[in-house]
Amino acid sequence: MLFIAREMIAGFRHLFPHGRFRWVLVALSLVAAAISVSELLVMKFFSTLVLHEGDFDQRLLVLAIAGFFIFFVVTRVGQFFQRNYRVKALERAFSRAKKERSTKEENREWAMAFELSNVMSYGTQLVAILGFFLILNPVMSLFNLLVILVILESVGSIFKKQLAVHAQLNAPQPGTKVKPHQRHGARIKAAETGSLISGAGMLAILALLLYLSIQGDITPANTLVMFLGARLQNSVINNTSQSLMKYARNNSRVSSHDDE
Repeated sequence: MLFIAREMIAGFRHLFPHGRFRWVLVALSLVAAAISVSELLVMKFFSTLVLHEGDFDQRLLVLAIAGFFIFFVVTRVGQFFQRNYRVKALERAFSRAKKERSTKEENREWAMAFELSNVMSYGTQLVAILGFFLILNPVMSLFNLLVILVILESVGSIFKKQLAVHAQLNAPQPGTKVKPHQRHGARIKAAETGSLISGAGMLAILALLLYLSIQGDITPANTLVMFLGARLQNSVINNTSQSLMKYARNNSRVSSHDDE
């Protein structure tokens, strides 16, 4: 986990050595976290409506349903603008940097920047999900934190190896040529291994959630929300694993024989 953080910071400084667009990208990551919390709130709202439908007055129920759909639309639109504005922010940041580089180097930096911003967004989303779980059930939140740390430590180890693998692939020995299946196969295998570890962690989380629900320590509404939150968290970690391995493939901090 610490290795991932250090590598992301180093990559961030390499791509964006100065300028206010550093803070713009950080702000976009925070917006992504806010959207994740909003999605969990939508889940909480929906589960409350479904499980306590009979407790609402008919007029109040109609207003609640309308509010749910409006809130859902707002989160989707917010996510749309956040992801699209990221392209403009990256373009302005690179144009301000005024670095001399070839077209291939520029393409690698763009790919690297996209995956870096993805990982930043996913990291803030994980923190937001942990905070939401803490509000619902501290015991579940603590166990969830431990599981995430174990998963990220494992993914970080795979990521470290991928950086070394792609450094060798990007600078092959004279007279040799790297075939596409080697480059893509290494990335996909590593990313899917991270996803598999994440899935195992999710099973542990769901097992504890089911136990606490049977014991009556979590309300049905919160159980449903935490189940959906665990699914969302698993998806975020899977996407993080995918982005990290793509980042390793496109790492422009490593000189490439092909670029030369």
